[in-house]
Amino acid sequence: MSFRRKLQTLLILLVGVSCGLLLFMSLRKANRLAFELIQEKVYTLVVSTAPRIDGDKIVQLNDPALDSTHLYEEVAVPLRETLKANNTGALPVRFLYVIRPKPDGSWEYVVDAETNPEERSLLGDPVEFAHPDEMPDLGEARVDSEYARDSYGVWLSAFAPIKNASGGTVAMLGADISAERIDSLLRRLLVGDLIAMVISLSLAAALAAWLSGKVSAPLTELQEFVRRIGRGDFSSRLPLVRKDEFGELAQAINQMAEGLEERESLKGALVHYVRSQAADTKLGTADGEVAETPRRVTVLVAELCGFGQLSSRLGGERVFALLNEYFSTMIDIVLRHHGSLEKSTDESVIAVFGATHEDPHQERLSIQAALAMQNALDRLLREWKVETNLPIFLEIGIHTGTARVRPGSAGDALDFDSVRDIIELAGSVRSAGRRLKNRLTVSATTADTVHHTFPFTPVADDSLDFELYRVEMPRPSMT
Repeated sequence: MSFRRKLQTLLILLVGVSCGLLLFMSLRKANRLAFELIQEKVYTLVVSTAPRIDGDKIVQLNDPALDSTHLYEEVAVPLRETLKANNTGALPVRFLYVIRPKPDGSWEYVVDAETNPEERSLLGDPVEFAHPDEMPDLGEARVDSEYARDSYGVWLSAFAPIKNASGGTVAMLGADISAERIDSLLRRLLVGDLIAMVISLSLAAALAAWLSGKVSAPLTELQEFVRRIGRGDFSSRLPLVRKDEFGELAQAINQMAEGLEERESLKGALVHYVRSQAADTKLGTADGEVAETPRRVTVLVAELCGFGQLSSRLGGERVFALLNEYFSTMIDIVLRHHGSLEKSTDESVIAVFGATHEDPHQERLSIQAALAMQNALDRLLREWKVETNLPIFLEIGIHTGTARVRPGSAGDALDFDSVRDIIELAGSVRSAGRRLKNRLTVSATTADTVHHTFPFTPVADDSLDFELYRVEMPRPSMT
């Protein structure tokens, strides 16, 4: 096999293997990311909806004859509203229901948000679990760590406790997301990736043919020149001038020929190469300064507490590796929730939401990011398996304020001084939360727009000019 054919085959194999690895890694990451997104959505849904359910009315629904009565419909209203608001999009919620345990250890349906009589579970109907591990623990919020399969399909479920007026848990709110749509999207992604891989291989084959010809052409020319030298034609010279190894070889052979027979300098054999470079252009305005405009932004300040004790136990190298993993995880969460990283030094993370453009959902996204950071830290601590004398936890403060923005053709730029003021207030919110032993504290300006999304508890603190709220959010049990 010729060198040209070998090189062409090697390039095609290299592209094929690379595409295959990228396809495998992208599909694997897509599956993992899709599963985590489903977990996050269904868990957030149940824990934010459960406080809206009247636990005392749930207790009164103790007879199957009360199904579809006025009392039943009163309880079902918030469930149906939530289901209607979340049954569309890429991750639709299919079922939303209330269940409770029976004295014999089984579970029964109390209220079902489904309106289709053929699919609705009646009051008192038994709940079917394919495996005992799928049963929820009364009073503990939980999201499944793997898909559940039953006669209706493949699901991912989450549960949150429903409490009565005295604070006792009387039932569990459950939500199911069907994984069939995700499987369909992943299959479409696979087909798209395979098509892209075929196109890439076709382009790679064409490029390999061109490149192998480009590479082998100088070798062919060198081979023919050496043959002419061998026949005694010392006046021959290689008209090949390159800035690579082939050029060096050609120069050496030409020098060899010059040593055999002196002749006049080769004329016109120099080929000039001009390296073009794209010049950076700076776009600006002819009128001078651009006027600043106000913009609402939300700042999240998260401080890792208790981590310093690991230095003496694990050593600097191990602690540095753990911190790298921690910051990589936290930064990924911030970016996934459309935030931008303002600072990540020592053991703190500062993120800004709504910095690049107007974002009406920035408060919700910042709180969801904070909850995801808390859950991610718990997961990291379980994976690290380190023993500590004091607990390691995150203290997070969130505050929404108004910053100044200077629009520009390359993107909006926040005024540093105005953002710094909001960062300092968010840090004060976190400090107040530490005094109150809160893990997640938000200001009134942040909580005002998401009161119906998250359960807040006002906290007493007179160190700031605005009210503070603690986010009463159960933590998931990833089992």
